[in-house]
Amino acid sequence: MKRNLRLLFIVFVALGIVNSSIAQTYEKIWFDGFARSYFARDAIDKNVKDDTLSPKNASNGYNLLDLNTHVNPIDDIEIFAQIRIKNSFGGFFGSGTEIDSRQLRVNGTINNKVRFSVGDLFLKQSRFTLFNYDEELSEFENDMFKPYRDIIHYENFYTENRWRLQGIQTNFSFGFDRYIKNLAFDFFVTRPRGSRQISIDNYSSDLLLSGGSMVAELNNHFTLKNDYINLFEVPSSGNQNVSVRNPVYQMTLSHYSENNEHYIEQKLEAGFSKRHWLHSELENGNVDSISNKTHGLFLELENSYFKKDSTFDFSIGYRYVDPDFRSAGAQTRRLDYGAGNINSNYPLYTNMQMVRPTSIFDLIADDRLYNQDLSSNLMTFNPIYSNVFPFGDATPNRNGIYFIGRYAHKSKIILGKLNTGFFSELIGQGTPDKRRFTLIRASLKLNIHHFLKLNKELSFSLASENEFTKRSGNSVSSIDLKSNQIRLSINAEFAKRFFIQANYRQFDVKGNEFLTERNNFGEITYFSLSDYNQKDNILSIGILNKIRKNIYANIQYNWWGMEFTGQPFSDYKYNRLLFILSLKL
Repeated sequence: MKRNLRLLFIVFVALGIVNSSIAQTYEKIWFDGFARSYFARDAIDKNVKDDTLSPKNASNGYNLLDLNTHVNPIDDIEIFAQIRIKNSFGGFFGSGTEIDSRQLRVNGTINNKVRFSVGDLFLKQSRFTLFNYDEELSEFENDMFKPYRDIIHYENFYTENRWRLQGIQTNFSFGFDRYIKNLAFDFFVTRPRGSRQISIDNYSSDLLLSGGSMVAELNNHFTLKNDYINLFEVPSSGNQNVSVRNPVYQMTLSHYSENNEHYIEQKLEAGFSKRHWLHSELENGNVDSISNKTHGLFLELENSYFKKDSTFDFSIGYRYVDPDFRSAGAQTRRLDYGAGNINSNYPLYTNMQMVRPTSIFDLIADDRLYNQDLSSNLMTFNPIYSNVFPFGDATPNRNGIYFIGRYAHKSKIILGKLNTGFFSELIGQGTPDKRRFTLIRASLKLNIHHFLKLNKELSFSLASENEFTKRSGNSVSSIDLKSNQIRLSINAEFAKRFFIQANYRQFDVKGNEFLTERNNFGEITYFSLSDYNQKDNILSIGILNKIRKNIYANIQYNWWGMEFTGQPFSDYKYNRLLFILSLKL
C-alpha cells in the first residue's frame, strides 16, 4: 500500500507539472477540488448513571482530498473525473487509506447547438416532477451548524435541490423572430438502480428514469413550461415478473410584469400522475395484467411580488394535491426512517443496550443517515419532525393556502423571513374526519454592527418553527400533535476573520399521531398510534476562522441530548468536541 501511495503521489506531481506547461499553451488539462480535515471526540455526559457498558468517550476523524481533473481533448468536449483519497485517523503507512472514483462525466457541445452530458448528472425539474427537497429542520439554519450541513450536502450530492443520477442528458434551444421568442428542450435517460441479486435465485430488474422539459418564452410577459418524467422497471433485465410504471405530466404558465421598482409574477402550475404495476410472463415477454392502478392531480396558483432593491418580497398561493398523486422524483425523501439506518454516534445506550432514538443533533451531524436513491413508494417519515409536508410541496392529500415573505432593511440592520401555511386533508385516513395542519416558521437576524457602525461583525439571530396537527373525532381517532423548535445564536468577530459563536436550540413535541404502514404497492395496511412527549436540547460554543472565501476552520463544543416524559425510552446526554478544516481548491 505504501508503494502504491508513493506512486500515486508521483503521478499527481507529474500531472501537476504537465498541467502547468500545457495550461500555458493549450489549457487542455486543469485541476481543482476539495479537501477536508475532520475530527470529533464524543463523550457520555458525566451526569448519566445508567450506562456503564458504552465507552465513556470515543473519537473519530479523517483527512480527505477530492481531486477534480478536467480534460479538454478538443474545445467542445470536457472529461471530468473526481478521485477521492481518504485516510481515517489511526491508520499509518497507508493503512486505512481509501482511493475511490467519486464522479465521472463527459459533457460537450455538438456544432455549437446541441449540448450533452454522459455519466454523473445533477437533475432538477419542477417541484412536482423531479426535485430534491431540503431535509427537515433546515430552513433557517445558522452559521454555527453550517459546517455540519456542508458535510451532509457534499457527501450525499445534495446540490441546489437536484438529484444525482447516472445516465445521458441533452438540451438545445431555438430563437424565433415572431410568435415565440425562444424555445428550449431538455431530455435525459438515467438508471437510478441496476439489476442486482436479491436472493439465491432472484434478480431485481433495472430501474430507469427518463424525462424531458420544454420551455417556451412566448414574449417578455408569458412563459410556458412542460415537464414529463417516468420512473419504470425493465422486466427482461431481471427475473421478477412485477415492474412499476410512474409517469408524471406537468405544465406551468407564468406571467411577468415589472417597472423600475417592482417585479410581479403570477404562476399557474398543474399536472397529473399515473402509477401501476405490470405483471409479466417472463418466458414470452407478454404483459399478463395490470394491478394497483392509480392516478392523481395537482394544482398550484401563486402570486409573487419582488422589490428590485431586494428589501422586500413575498409569495401567496393555493395548492391542491390529490391523495393518489404519486411522483417518485419529487416525493422521495432525503431521510428514510424505514431504511434501517441507525445513528453513527452511540447507536446503543443504557445498560439495557436500547436502540437510541434519533435526535435533532443526529439529523444535523450524521451524514450517513441520509438517502441518495429514488423510491417508487412513499417513504417512512417521523411526524414529530415533519408532519405538514413530509414529502415537500408534492405531499399528497393536501389542500390549502400558504404565504412566504422576506424583509431586509436597506442598511441590512434587520433581516426577517416568514413561512406560513394552512392546510387540510382531502380525505380522511381510517376515519371520515380530516387532519388540519398549521405551519408557522419565522426568523429574525439583527446585524448590530451595522446599527452601531462597528468595523467587526456582531449579530444576533432568532428562529422559530412550529407545526400543529389536529383531527376531531372520538377518543380513539382524534389527533393533537404540536412541535416547536426555537434557535438562538450569536456571532461576534473579535479579530479579523475570527468569530466567537454561540447557539442554543430546543425542540419540543407533545401529542399523538397515527403512523401509516404500507405494502409493496404503496397501499395503506395499518395505522399504529404513537404518543409523544419529549424535548431535545443543543448548546454549542465555538470559534470560526474564515481564512478566505470557501476556506474556513471551525472548532466547537456541543452539549446535546433528549428528555422523555411517559415514553418507553431513557433520557440521554452527550458532549462533542469538533474540529473541521474545509478548503475548496
